[in-house]
Amino acid sequence: MKIIPLFAALACAALPSVALAETVPAPAPARVAVVVDIATPAGISDDKIRAVMAQQTAQYAQVPGLVRKYFTIRPGHFGGIYYWSSKAAAEAWFNDTWHARVKATYGTPGEVTYYDVPVAVDGVKP
Repeated sequence: MKIIPLFAALACAALPSVALAETVPAPAPARVAVVVDIATPAGISDDKIRAVMAQQTAQYAQVPGLVRKYFTIRPGHFGGIYYWSSKAAAEAWFNDTWHARVKATYGTPGEVTYYDVPVAVDGVKP
């Protein structure tokens, strides 16, 4: 009859790990990356774009739900890569007013592409 107490002890010892295995953490909020691309208007230099971007950093630091923003420039285009806490926050920023302002300011619509971010990794700091 010593087998039963041993079995009971082993079963009880396994309970905490089973209980932990059943405790699944809540999923992280669905983060979103957004890439924005806007054609650079004729006569506007990359230096001018850089200067305007530098002036806008404080404004973007206050945007609700924005985790990080990279200002981007490539030949004939500028824009940004945005990392948002949620798609709702991103959509609140890139609303109809934003699209109208971009079209009025630059004479061309901005292209906005959304990407789900199921996993994000921070690399080694330089």
